[in-house]
Amino acid sequence: MPDIHSASIRPARVSLSILATTDVHAHLLPFDYFTNKPDNSSNLSKLATLIKEIRATTQNTLLLDNGDFLQGTPITDLYETDTVPRGLENPAVTAMNHLQYDAAALGNHEFNLPIPLLGSVLSQASFPIICSNIHGISSEAKGVWENCTILERSMVDQLGNTHRIKIGLFGVMPPQVLLWDRSRVEGHLASDDIVIAATKAVSQLRKDGADIVIGLGHTGVSNAAPSPNMEHAGIPLAAVEGLDALVLGHSHLVFPGPQPEHPAIDQTAGTIHGTPTVMPGSAASHLGRIDVTLERSDIGWALVEHTTTAIPASRRACKGTPHLVPETDPDFLSILTPAHEWALSEIRKHVGTLRAPLHSYFGLLPEDPTVRFVAQAQLDFVSRHFENSDYAHLPVLSATAPQKCGARGGPTHYTDIPAGQVAMYHISDLQFFPNDISALLMTGAEIADWLEMSASQYCQIAPNQADQPLRNDHFAGYNCDTILGLTYQIDLTQPARYAPSGEVIAPEAQRIKGLSWRGEPLSATQSVILAVNNYRSGGGGYFPHVSPEKVILESKTKIRDILIDFLRQTDSDAKDTLPIWSFVPIAGASVTIDTSPKAVTLLHTAPHLRLEELGPTQDGFTRFRLDLSN
Repeated sequence: MPDIHSASIRPARVSLSILATTDVHAHLLPFDYFTNKPDNSSNLSKLATLIKEIRATTQNTLLLDNGDFLQGTPITDLYETDTVPRGLENPAVTAMNHLQYDAAALGNHEFNLPIPLLGSVLSQASFPIICSNIHGISSEAKGVWENCTILERSMVDQLGNTHRIKIGLFGVMPPQVLLWDRSRVEGHLASDDIVIAATKAVSQLRKDGADIVIGLGHTGVSNAAPSPNMEHAGIPLAAVEGLDALVLGHSHLVFPGPQPEHPAIDQTAGTIHGTPTVMPGSAASHLGRIDVTLERSDIGWALVEHTTTAIPASRRACKGTPHLVPETDPDFLSILTPAHEWALSEIRKHVGTLRAPLHSYFGLLPEDPTVRFVAQAQLDFVSRHFENSDYAHLPVLSATAPQKCGARGGPTHYTDIPAGQVAMYHISDLQFFPNDISALLMTGAEIADWLEMSASQYCQIAPNQADQPLRNDHFAGYNCDTILGLTYQIDLTQPARYAPSGEVIAPEAQRIKGLSWRGEPLSATQSVILAVNNYRSGGGGYFPHVSPEKVILESKTKIRDILIDFLRQTDSDAKDTLPIWSFVPIAGASVTIDTSPKAVTLLHTAPHLRLEELGPTQDGFTRFRLDLSN
């Protein structure tokens, strides 16, 4: 016989679905503004459908964003120009207002905008913007965002009763942003360590009456030992006492999903240090969902059950698993039509002409044309800048890497610009990130070390073995620099000197051979000027010997603008064509590299590589063999 008194003594239980996006990077609509073509792979308009469906079937929901929502595609990047129509709000904020986000945390790429413009854009948001470890210290930056916030929401329990529940939220992000975007934020911002700031925020939120606390951590996961000012501090962050649930990001990965091995990570439970955690990819590839059950006792509400999922928004994101891919939300499309039409009018403007095509399908191999083009434009700009200065007598070199080279971006994530007329969208495709130009004063020894870091991108290769993988997938392709102005070789029989984190793992290793400037060995003591982007001069990529005192040029000039000016110069696409680097031959060795299937039709543009097609891979790439024996 049932207990007739059980209902009266049963603790109140509330089910809450925490929905989260991260690193959307302005992938708002089913259109690729870098190629000027429709693209329905993944975008926020598809997540809008998922959000609408979940809200329709779930009583208590919360929608949060974890940062890097303002930058990423021309529809928002162009918002910084002076051609924005009067009254047109930033499309990312328009989209988030329409979707009724409850709160958003800042990511590092929000600071790609000048502080005054950032303040203006964020003021358009109808939801709280938070960041707990980056603080405004100038009059323009103070008060632009909140340190943390408490949302008080009415929620219905499992018996139909309504309760007022206070939800505490804080946000944290890499403190390295003060270096990465120094030209825009110096004098405006101060930073704290992620974990220290989170600990303080959780304590304050609890004191202020928060029933539960959710962390928005714009930071990834690393199995390195905790250290001050970590960029990827997700593991120690999850251990902060008083934290109930956590959203991670920044690294563009998915959790639950493959992450560095660590005893605190439980893939099955979707937890880190026992804290329910989700990391929903990037470019609106996934919607993060943490379903929690809150139970009320005499001392307040406590999280007693949870499930964690990252819901794919495209077939590629599904990676072969059965899943119903959402359609785009027509209401969402309609609200962004004015911004979309304006963006199209801007990206289709012609800016110059190319005599030969530029593509990055072989971007991590010698003599990539996109790398050479950008490096030459940077070199010309920086050379002119210093031609009447105290540095005029020094050699000028230029370092850059392919910015779209597949890997985690997928088999379509490559630059492909045909010969002929060039439009604005081609320039954005070539310079995927809206970086500024910068320059460092370096020595020959430091340049050699820089190249060792770049060469660490590759696996160690053994003689007399076929089809060894060339790339270490733990390195990002955009951290594989070529330096124009030098000639050198890379000896892959040597171990990599550096780990992706910049840690020296083989100090005696020397992959860089024959490093020369104008046909002569580059002296270890020779001073040189190295043209780079501001991400690199701010420490991005963990390259050695980078420090603020080495920066001798810190301009707010966009490299995209430099490329347009360079393109308009006579024969700009046919300047220095001397080979820069090559692999040292390895007897009997061959390696494999995966790239876009489109590369098959462009093998004739890279005859020096002598690549052999091996066939498709399971994840949509095409595999090629590169013979290293001669």
